[in-house]
Amino acid sequence: MGGDELFDSSDAEKEIERLNLRSKLVTWTTPTNQDIELIIPPTVYPPREDTELIAKRISSLGPGNKRNFLEIGSGSGALSIFAASLGWKAYACDVNPYAVVATSGNASKNGYEIVVKEGGIGPESFPFRKQKFDLIVWNLPYIENQNFDEVLGPMEEAALIDSDILGLGTRALNSIVSNELLASNGRVLLLSRKNGVKNTTNLSEREWDELAFPDGETLAIYCYWKPYENCENISLEITDSTNVQIKEKSGVGSHISAKHQTHGKGRRNREWISIDSSYAGSWIVYEGNDFSPGIIQLVGGLAVVNAIDSNKLSIKWPNDIYIGRRKLAGVLVEGYTINNFSRVVLGIGVNLAREGNVPREFACVDELKHYSFEDFDAKLTKEIASLLEEKPDLPPINKHTILNSVHSLIAKFGKPFYNDQIFEAFELNSSGELVLSDTIIDDGEEIGWV
Repeated sequence: MGGDELFDSSDAEKEIERLNLRSKLVTWTTPTNQDIELIIPPTVYPPREDTELIAKRISSLGPGNKRNFLEIGSGSGALSIFAASLGWKAYACDVNPYAVVATSGNASKNGYEIVVKEGGIGPESFPFRKQKFDLIVWNLPYIENQNFDEVLGPMEEAALIDSDILGLGTRALNSIVSNELLASNGRVLLLSRKNGVKNTTNLSEREWDELAFPDGETLAIYCYWKPYENCENISLEITDSTNVQIKEKSGVGSHISAKHQTHGKGRRNREWISIDSSYAGSWIVYEGNDFSPGIIQLVGGLAVVNAIDSNKLSIKWPNDIYIGRRKLAGVLVEGYTINNFSRVVLGIGVNLAREGNVPREFACVDELKHYSFEDFDAKLTKEIASLLEEKPDLPPINKHTILNSVHSLIAKFGKPFYNDQIFEAFELNSSGELVLSDTIIDDGEEIGWV
């Protein structure tokens, strides 16, 4: 075998030797204090701390009520059996035939019926292509290929290795989307190395739980979902202002986008000039009586940066996105009240492409990447929902992470200049206001940047 192979012939011989060893009988105690007896073949992944982390999260979602649950890479079947005990209709798959047998046998041993198939994420067709699932989980292999020598003791540790160039997590999300596996309001839970999965789909994502090991390795559970699912989404060729149009709608997640605005506006009622190839979008992001418009403004800027995904972008506090010293996009947050009920609209305008007569002081997205209007709209909606969407079965919004991310992007733009003084350091408070020493600034007009 070549030097890039995971295992050589001697490893294969050791694997065969392990297959001749006796299976282990393990009693796993679930987060609901139920003891599940598992017979685990020598090459099948047993329940460990990462299994318990996922099990706790599954338990937090409440009873399954006969909804469809799918475990990818089921191993011993511990999580699938636990899900079945909570009332989910459980399905499972694994590329290891011994794991398939173990999952099926352990389910029967514990009195549960689980549909188990051989297969998974890979070159073969996914074994459950024509079904919809309300919850999909996978405890991903989380050790990178180049680090595999550290774990090649027992061959069962091979289950921890992610040798996929694209990344199994990325491939899993792509497969879930392409095979349309998610049911309406379905959720995906992937456990992986922290920041170890590159989400190339239009599923929103947010971290839920972390597990830190003494060696410094940190695992995390990430939740993925369809952004603002079942909300009204209207795309227009031209409109006066998407922020004006969205005010006729209701419901968090309602969205209007347009390729051109005739009367777009920025802060302080300034005109937003639409170039020939531009993007305008507005979302209802909050309904209620307690909101922080400053934070939502920052979220809008961060969402644009995340959607474009380029290290050349920065944010000029509080609401503009720049390439160098040229403005690329602007954010406008408007709140209004009807019968003592508040509604908050997030509006974003972006220069997509340098077509026609575009002023030199304007930057355009196509200087960095090329997006169609439709693709950019989907990516931006994904990022806004990742940062702002709230539902009982989604991870809570992490305001601290948002503020830290935005702070870095503002610091990248420059240093604040205020009252004839350049400030080497600044902070953002919980309302998204700029804090300079003991002074709180809530209006970007008062600040210069150097």
